[in-house]
Amino acid sequence: VYDISQTVGEPIPLEVKMLSSENMVSFFEKLKQFSKFIIYEINLGGSVKGFFNPKNNTITLDSSLSVDAKAAVLLHELVHGLYDDFNYKTDRHLSEMFVESVAYIVADYFGLDNSMCSFNYITRYSKGDADIIVELGPKIKKCANDFIKQIEDFEVQEKQDKIAA
Repeated sequence: VYDISQTVGEPIPLEVKMLSSENMVSFFEKLKQFSKFIIYEINLGGSVKGFFNPKNNTITLDSSLSVDAKAAVLLHELVHGLYDDFNYKTDRHLSEMFVESVAYIVADYFGLDNSMCSFNYITRYSKGDADIIVELGPKIKKCANDFIKQIEDFEVQEKQDKIAA
């Protein structure tokens, strides 16, 4: 590892791809179209921002959230529905750490503000045991890559469908 003062050459441009508010609305709508689950937006009140109901395969989001927050919560709940194979009654901590980690990676990839995908949330469920995240790492990486590919493939198919129409 080198300090920047020990290097030579032109600075490497850093590309930051944060979504604008207008693009966030579009991305949120694409996520809703991508979803294999019915999505409800209702005022949940309290601290609950959303939930996945595996009995009827639905996702419910708090309608009072900003579009950015809805997109982040929808990513989280989609991961529950698509990839979460933990027994929620006995392994809720593993489920929530896994889901939030995957949602964080996917949100970052697509340029969402990651402040909604909180490390505090993950560490609360890990109870300070970093080894759990390390053990979940390969599964998190695999699922995040698969989820990103699915969303990108959906976007490509959607564009092709528009051209064909």
